[in-house]
Amino acid sequence: MNLGVPKLDELLGEIEPGSTILISTIGELGIEIVVAVLRENKEKAVVFVTPRLKKRLKKTEGIDGVIYFTLGEDFAPQELFKITHAMREVPEDRFVGIFFLQPLLVFHPPETVHRFFSELANIALERGFVLMSMVDKRLLDDKTLAIFEESATHVIDIVEIVEGFKITRGIRIKKSPHGVTGFYKLELNKEIIIGEPLG
Repeated sequence: MNLGVPKLDELLGEIEPGSTILISTIGELGIEIVVAVLRENKEKAVVFVTPRLKKRLKKTEGIDGVIYFTLGEDFAPQELFKITHAMREVPEDRFVGIFFLQPLLVFHPPETVHRFFSELANIALERGFVLMSMVDKRLLDDKTLAIFEESATHVIDIVEIVEGFKITRGIRIKKSPHGVTGFYKLELNKEIIIGEPLG
């Protein structure tokens, strides 16, 4: 599978079925990558979203073949069970599952969210589909983030450095069977531009 972002596809190589991709970011920085994946794989994608995020994604052009599983806003424990059950029931012709971890971290301790994420990764491996998740690293300490990263087969790390009035965004492959990279300049202006290596 390809992500639909040429430079990322080059850096990551072919994504094998059963892989788990974790995008470690700040807020929703990099959601454009998720949208690019949905555009590239719209007829094969399932997205687990809150009603608010579903409304936002539905306005996005070029992802009309996506299946949405809408979750409650509060993510009660029974919601987590429903999500794992729904993940097991994803139709055979769909092989890309997308899940946003940020809302869970607001309502549950990181340990609970990690167990849940690990279970989703195992389901993806069993079913042979690709799971992509996004997490706001500001909601986790370094040790807990490392535990999340350990459960993924691929980790895309996005950073933002502010110096005075200058904002520099960077992206790197932190974990991948094809190896890791240093940071590359990242620009997000209606399209994803991965430029020259930083530093």
